[in-house]
Amino acid sequence: MKSNGSVYVTVVFVVLAGYFTYQWWFNPSRAVKRRLGEIAATLSVPLQEADVNRIARLAQLRAFLAPDVRLKIGEPPQELASRDAVLALVGGLRPATSIDVRFTDTQVFMDADAAAHAYMRVDVVTPDPQSGQPTVDSRDASVDLGRIDGEWLVTIAELKPLPPRP
Repeated sequence: MKSNGSVYVTVVFVVLAGYFTYQWWFNPSRAVKRRLGEIAATLSVPLQEADVNRIARLAQLRAFLAPDVRLKIGEPPQELASRDAVLALVGGLRPATSIDVRFTDTQVFMDADAAAHAYMRVDVVTPDPQSGQPTVDSRDASVDLGRIDGEWLVTIAELKPLPPRP
């Protein structure tokens, strides 16, 4: 016969396991951060990437973007207003070195169950051609995501230059 203490410990353990499972897997904020990590990995380019791998990365990126996605880049800002235009821009990049894209200092704000806004720093790490040491180019970005057909998709992305240092 079990004592009441072990029943209570078991119940508390199950409740805690359920809570942490929710926080890790189902929490919308974590799902958005996970999606942003997938996008950063997709934007990263390995050294001497084969064409078939580049096409696979573009297909994966296509699945992360809303059909009417808007991308604002540059100074003054230029706007791309469709998924195909964004994919053409990314597909046209053929760097001579590897590129590692990282989203750091990510802050996610949930507007509703189907809308989120994220602020982050985008670090693009490339090896220096002469020394081979990594060089980092950083920009601030804001990204709006919407939950479309059960998936978090980027609807608006804006890449901003860093403010000048004093």
